[in-house]
Amino acid sequence: MTVFATKTVPSTKTVHTVLASVLLVLLVTGCQPKQQWNGAAEDPAMPAPTLIGVNWDGEPFDLSEQAGKVAIVFFGYTMCPDVCPFTLAKIKHVADELGERAEDLAVVFVSVDPHRDSVERLARYVPNFNSSFYGLHLDTDQVAALDADWDVTVQYGQPKDGPRSDSFYYVDHTGTYFIVDRQGQLRLTFPPNATAAQMVPDLEVLLGA
Repeated sequence: MTVFATKTVPSTKTVHTVLASVLLVLLVTGCQPKQQWNGAAEDPAMPAPTLIGVNWDGEPFDLSEQAGKVAIVFFGYTMCPDVCPFTLAKIKHVADELGERAEDLAVVFVSVDPHRDSVERLARYVPNFNSSFYGLHLDTDQVAALDADWDVTVQYGQPKDGPRSDSFYYVDHTGTYFIVDRQGQLRLTFPPNATAAQMVPDLEVLLGA
């Protein structure tokens, strides 16, 4: 007696179930939508450059010790007539919008004018915006290294009363906002004209990570 083997054909329901499972795995492992940022993403993210200085309260500051917080780093000087105070006011608004989440936010204003911006002067300036903000004094060599470390350009104008006078002068500098995540990685940058409404959603994502 001859026995013929029979071939089992999967049901349509089984095929659909398998295909659905495969599709789910693909979505979870490799096809998730990429995070859409308002700022310019650093791809790949990299460790934030070194930033060491003296805070306005006289305490030493090292950006690497802010791990666990999200940091906004930007550069300026206290005698700036418009952009820098507007920038600090904008970041104050950002912190206010974040509410309790701002407890995990480190705002770091770095002076690029070491000759005039002493620690004492920074202490009279930065806390007027928010006493939790850092205001860093760097020495001349540290400011000179910002170009290589942070891609920040600094140019000093001529003093009003001549090159050897102690009169007023302007400082041109890069106005980029640098965003460092909780792991100390440089993740995003924003241009100087970025609005608080553009920055807050990105910071909320990083603070929630």
